[in-house]
Amino acid sequence: MKDLDGMLRRMGAIASVFDVRSSTVGNKSFAAFRDLMDVYIDMCSRELKQGKDYIEDGLHPTADDVERLNTAFERVFGVRADQFTASK
Repeated sequence: MKDLDGMLRRMGAIASVFDVRSSTVGNKSFAAFRDLMDVYIDMCSRELKQGKDYIEDGLHPTADDVERLNTAFERVFGVRADQFTASK
């Protein structure tokens, strides 16, 4: 679990750097990928606090996680994930 905790901290550091670097690009949709990272990191953190291996066991999203992911997805792609379809 110690390795997972270290990995979680590194992911947080990378997300912070992404936030700083992406803010200078001028593309709000690209910068919004940080929101997706935050939800993922929060979910991993919750699993770890419950003594679960978020890599081997996967993530178990709550209804709130799904809503946050849909909101973040919409900020990035302009539509909710359940409305994202291939172009014709």
